[in-house]
Amino acid sequence: LHLPYHSFDSTIDLLREAAIDPFVTSIRITCYRLAKNSKIINALVNAVRNGKDVTVVLELRARFDEEANLRWKAQLEEEGVKVVLGIHDMKAHAKLCVIKKREFNRTKQYGFISTGNLNECTASYYGDHTLLTANREIIADMNRIFDYFENPVKKLSNLKNCKTLLVSPVNMRKVMLAELSREIRLVKKKKAASVVIKL
Repeated sequence: LHLPYHSFDSTIDLLREAAIDPFVTSIRITCYRLAKNSKIINALVNAVRNGKDVTVVLELRARFDEEANLRWKAQLEEEGVKVVLGIHDMKAHAKLCVIKKREFNRTKQYGFISTGNLNECTASYYGDHTLLTANREIIADMNRIFDYFENPVKKLSNLKNCKTLLVSPVNMRKVMLAELSREIRLVKKKKAASVVIKL
């Protein structure tokens, strides 16, 4: 999805459907900035009321939204949602969701990765991207990240085992610098080739 050109309703609908699907067993999601009357929160609360395990990773240090996120924390916990706060000395800025479904003795997982906040108000004018996916490698990495959020002391190795996603502080800087160096080499090579052709 390319917001705001596509509708944010797809994301809301995904969570609403998961909340009422009798085969969905759990939802894990990160929240950074939420709308004042968040439809995302409504869907997650409905999921808990329908017997699903719901875990929300909530970043309290979302600048200008700290007070709102403290209120969301209290409301979610009151409804039975497991709330995990961001990691000390780190900012949980990831926008991730994994939905687990058990059907016909098989477990299926799907979800999304997004650059945008789960905020239906700002989604109408911020430029963001959301990847809806059931790709096993991506979902496996997302689960590793959630495992780390839920137990950061023991699970740092989970982040190091991510194979498809770049995760700070483990591998993002190293991979980005390597990619930048590669692009610089390619441009230099291309310029050198064009000089030879002109001669």
